[in-house]
Amino acid sequence: MTTCARKKGMLPEKKRETGLVSLPEEVWLTITVEGRPLSRLSCSPFGQRDLVMGWLFSQDIIDGADAVASLRIRGDRALVHLRPGASRHAERSDPVQVTACSGGDVRPVLFDALPMINRSYEFTLAQAVALMEQLPGRARMFGKHGGIHCSMLAGMQERRILASREDIGRSNSIDKVIGWGLCRSVDFDATALLTTGRISAEMALKCLHAGVPTLISQTTLTTKALEIVRRSGLTLVGHVLKPRPILLNF
Repeated sequence: MTTCARKKGMLPEKKRETGLVSLPEEVWLTITVEGRPLSRLSCSPFGQRDLVMGWLFSQDIIDGADAVASLRIRGDRALVHLRPGASRHAERSDPVQVTACSGGDVRPVLFDALPMINRSYEFTLAQAVALMEQLPGRARMFGKHGGIHCSMLAGMQERRILASREDIGRSNSIDKVIGWGLCRSVDFDATALLTTGRISAEMALKCLHAGVPTLISQTTLTTKALEIVRRSGLTLVGHVLKPRPILLNF
């Protein structure tokens, strides 16, 4: 009887890896407030201070940058201490693990009590396209190895890009530019937010909570995001660089 028993002393076959190029780095970052872990984010290892500030604001844990007494990044933890009386909604005791495709669980009240928003400035589709066309030159990490989202905050009075931030997570990149603006007292009413990512409900909510009246994307939106846009008055431009863009509350 013929058998296929492994010969003694044989080394296992070495599996080959092909096609690997420079890969985007992914790290875990646990956000703690007053020693309580709130969320464990999958994110890029850069721009984490802006990310944490934007995330805290978007989750309605703080109402402004001055609510934070200190913020330190220590390895895989963001250690946040708030000023006395500044804590809003930081009751969670166990961290919620969040993938790079999501920006965190959103409290139901943020869906139930949508703010109405009015755009105070006029702009054209051509201007939205011109702003979005500046994105490739700012997406340096994407140019290096792909797999990265980029968001930009634009000042709509002067029609210029104020800040751009990249991350492996599309929601993270939005939190980063919002966090950047929050720390610099930017008037969000006079801005627009541009992003490479698909617009989900949480991304629309982040803009609404900050008071950004216009959200522009290279791609599409979800049905829940559409519901939020219709209820809130948020201006949304999807597929902005394609022949048939999506224009809502335009």
